[in-house]
Amino acid sequence: MSDAHTSEFQSSDDQPAGAATSDRGGCPPTEELRGLIRGSLPAERQDECTRHLDGCQCCQAKIEDLATGGTNFSRVVSRLDEAEPLATSAYWPAIRALDSDTPAGRSGAASTPASGSPGGMAAPAAAASAVAKSAERAAARPRDVPLSFLQPAGDDAYLGRLAHFDVMRVIGRGGMGIVLEAFDSRLRRHVAIKVLDPALAGDDVARQRFCREARAAAAVTHENVVAVHQVEKSVDDSLPYMVMQLVPGETLEQRLEREKSLPLREIVRIGMQAAQGLAAAHAQGLIHRDIKPGNIILESPQDRVKLTDFGLARVADDVRLTHTGFVAGTPLYMSPEQSLGGEADPRSDLFSLGAVLYEMCAGEPPFGGDSAPLIMKRIVDTRHRPLRELNPRVPEWLAETIDRLLAKKPADRIQTAAHLAELLEFQWALLKTSSEDVPTICQIEARREARRNRLIALGVAAGFLTLGLIGGALLAGKRGGSDAAEAEHAAAAADPFGDRGAGSEAIAVLSANAGAVWSVSFDPPSQTVAMAVEDGSVRLWDLASKSVKSTFTAHRGVVWSSQYSHSGELLATAGDDDLLKLWRPSQADPIRSFRHPSAVRGLAIAKDDRTLFTGDREGNLRVWSLDSTEPLAQAQQPGVIYALAVSPDNATLATAGSDKIVRLWNAQTLSQRLPLEGHAGPVYGLSFSRDGSRLASVGWDKTVRIWDAGSGQLVRSWEGHSGDIWSVAYSPRRDQLATGGTDGAARLWDANTGALLATYRGHKSAIHIVAFDQTGSLLASGSRDGSARVWKVE
Repeated sequence: MSDAHTSEFQSSDDQPAGAATSDRGGCPPTEELRGLIRGSLPAERQDECTRHLDGCQCCQAKIEDLATGGTNFSRVVSRLDEAEPLATSAYWPAIRALDSDTPAGRSGAASTPASGSPGGMAAPAAAASAVAKSAERAAARPRDVPLSFLQPAGDDAYLGRLAHFDVMRVIGRGGMGIVLEAFDSRLRRHVAIKVLDPALAGDDVARQRFCREARAAAAVTHENVVAVHQVEKSVDDSLPYMVMQLVPGETLEQRLEREKSLPLREIVRIGMQAAQGLAAAHAQGLIHRDIKPGNIILESPQDRVKLTDFGLARVADDVRLTHTGFVAGTPLYMSPEQSLGGEADPRSDLFSLGAVLYEMCAGEPPFGGDSAPLIMKRIVDTRHRPLRELNPRVPEWLAETIDRLLAKKPADRIQTAAHLAELLEFQWALLKTSSEDVPTICQIEARREARRNRLIALGVAAGFLTLGLIGGALLAGKRGGSDAAEAEHAAAAADPFGDRGAGSEAIAVLSANAGAVWSVSFDPPSQTVAMAVEDGSVRLWDLASKSVKSTFTAHRGVVWSSQYSHSGELLATAGDDDLLKLWRPSQADPIRSFRHPSAVRGLAIAKDDRTLFTGDREGNLRVWSLDSTEPLAQAQQPGVIYALAVSPDNATLATAGSDKIVRLWNAQTLSQRLPLEGHAGPVYGLSFSRDGSRLASVGWDKTVRIWDAGSGQLVRSWEGHSGDIWSVAYSPRRDQLATGGTDGAARLWDANTGALLATYRGHKSAIHIVAFDQTGSLLASGSRDGSARVWKVE
């Protein structure tokens, strides 16, 4: 070797202390070794480095450390002759992957290029993903596990007994535990039991971590999270275990293996429900840390999402049990900060969920490679391939959302799971109310068609009478009645509530032509209707002339609410830009603005017209006064706050949102009085009765619920619409209330009995808001179809 080459290899800074020097005079620097791993060195230099490694144990150890991320692979290999490697050893997944899955995975993935990939360039990535996934599946498959901790079964049909649970079979095995299916002999139900791996029974850290996992999982109660029923220990106190809900269905990983990519509606729904489950966990201070298709169960028969395996969850402010250098998570879906061994936060889960969404759209994960270190390097350094290149049918809004989730820096991502859930929920509602779900002919149009058929039939009959064809006239009359009956039957089939109490037609149709209408409000004289629009504008309509009096840009992004004060002197608006603004209707500029921590979704104005109440996307509740820009009081509740209502005496504030609970507060101090529980999903609308004794709530579960505002007792409830109910309003003059929902109907009800009084149809899409004028004789509705309609209440 030349002297020049020898000098280039010498680097005292890169040589570990006590390293043995080769006979060639020095060791390659660290960057040279990294280049050797990547294959980026010139051919001659590669040969020189390789010859040096043959005789230098120090560099052999160093290059192993660089290539494997410090996993000490040689030490694992050196112990392969042991009868039983540790349960946490990489031996088991590696052997099973090589024995069964790896050959098929490589050949199957590499034989067919990914759709949309020019020249089949995506095939190696698909093959690498298949290898990585096969290793994951191998790790999850149960090997022969010791079940000596089980007591003898009373029936030979069972493997054994654990307390009062009859164990039926081993479902799976993870890095820390064994999952069993069992029958609860006390409650007579099937459950899943996760038991700490007996091989780790003597590991105090493992026991602590398992108990921490159990407590973390049990703290989350949400319909999109697998429920933990109880946490116990075996009879001899040697093994802790937790009893969980047994969810029928399949994992998203199994679905993707069968279908590769999914339809848009399924992608949005699964992403929305997974985000809602994560939001519930994050609200408890928990981070899942291992979101992947295998940990997302699709519960039969509705395919409801259930997040499972919080085995890697950590309390966000306490990571003391994490080993130094320990990397938690699955490489294909890891966040960059996890790949680098750093601390994860809720935004790490959002990155992982973004990777899952990407795979549902493209049929492959965003990052691949033929080894875990390479996958993690690409996650940290390489931008994912644009989603629409792989699947042009993915809408631009979804591709942009996934791009934000996959941002390398946590600060550049969507910041909360609740925000992501809301974004996807909005798009899901749009998809649910597409033309394939909403009848193209509304009830009123069907009745018009029936009347036209009758007139045609009468005209034909008159012609026949003129010609003296009496028999023909009778036949035509009979046919006309039949056509009318068929049209009425079609209308009734489209709406399960039928024609009961059909309302009059709209006296005004006010079109925004600028996006969905999220709020409408009458001024006190009922001369003007304020309309809040999705494009950030507010339009003031003159009701008599059905023309726009003025339009002004109120917020950046969606205007979620616009409400006149009770005197009509002020108009309050709330928007997606985190602001509450007050306007004089005759002026183009706001007279005051109030900053909120997040997008303001709920707004209520007290009868004194000087106190305002707001709730935002992150559960922040505020009380404001016209005399100050700082809040008078503030509080917090879990999830998104969608609706607020203040009682007529200004004493009680009601709030509701994504956590399914209606809460009553002292309106001055924001001390909580009562939680009202019973809704099966998010609550979107609230309204107090005219005397304040009753509170109406509506939401995702299609029901209208009437509560006693004093005691918190449920007075009555009924199903109000065939889909989600977005809004409810009590009449200010009568014991009536109005509702509007995703079925495109506005309905008027007897508040005392729940009887349907009238149905108002004409909107082509979901109704977001209903509002009475101060006399109760007019009802306005705002819709996703971009219009508001005003109805006469008989």
